[in-house]
Amino acid sequence: MKKEKEKTELEKKLEKEIAAEAETAPPEAEPPHAQLPDIVALVAERDSVRDQLLRTLADFDNYRKRLAREHERNRKLAAESVLRDLLPVLDNLERAVDHADADPDALVEGVKMVLGQFRAVLERHGLKQIPALNEPFDPHVHEAVMQAESDEIPPDHVVQEFEKGYKLGDFVLRPSKVVVSRASLEPAPAAAQAGEEVTEPADVDSAQKSDTD
Repeated sequence: MKKEKEKTELEKKLEKEIAAEAETAPPEAEPPHAQLPDIVALVAERDSVRDQLLRTLADFDNYRKRLAREHERNRKLAAESVLRDLLPVLDNLERAVDHADADPDALVEGVKMVLGQFRAVLERHGLKQIPALNEPFDPHVHEAVMQAESDEIPPDHVVQEFEKGYKLGDFVLRPSKVVVSRASLEPAPAAAQAGEEVTEPADVDSAQKSDTD
C-alpha cells in the first residue's frame, strides 16, 4: 500500500509538471492554409483602387483639356482687344492714301497723326519704349552693335540708337540696338590738360629780317 501511495504521489507530481509545461509552451502553429489572406477581399480592394485611379486620370485629362480651352480663349480675347483698337488706325491710313494725290502735304500730316494714334494704342496695351540715347548702357535692355569715341558723353553711355527697343510690362520684347561711347584713345596735350595756353614759337627768320632792316 505504501508503494502504491508513493507511486500515486509521483504520478501526481509528474502530472503537475506536464500541466505546467503545457501552459508555458507556445501555441501550435496554424496550418499553412489558415494564414493565407482572403483572396476575395484582395480582388475587391484591387478593383476599388483601379477604379479610383481611372477616375483620377479622367479628372486630370478633363482639367488639362479645360485649361487648354481657357488658354486659347484668353489668347483670342487679348488679340481681339488689340485688333479692335487698331482698326481706327487702319481706317486713317486708308484715308491718307486715298487723298495722297490731291494734297501730298496733307498725306505727311496724316501719316504723322496715324503714327501718334498707333503709338497711343500700343501704350494703352502696355507697350513702352526703352530709353536709350544718352542713357548709361544697360545690357538687360540695350544691345551694343559697336563702340564710338566721344569727348562729349561719358564712357559706357549710349551715343546713337540704331533700332528702338520696347518692353511689355517688365518683359523686354526687343532690346535697343545702340552705339556705346568709349574714352578717346589719343591723349590730350599736357599743356591743354593743365589748362595752359599753347603758344606757337616765334618765326626766327622774320625776327632776323626785322633786325637787319
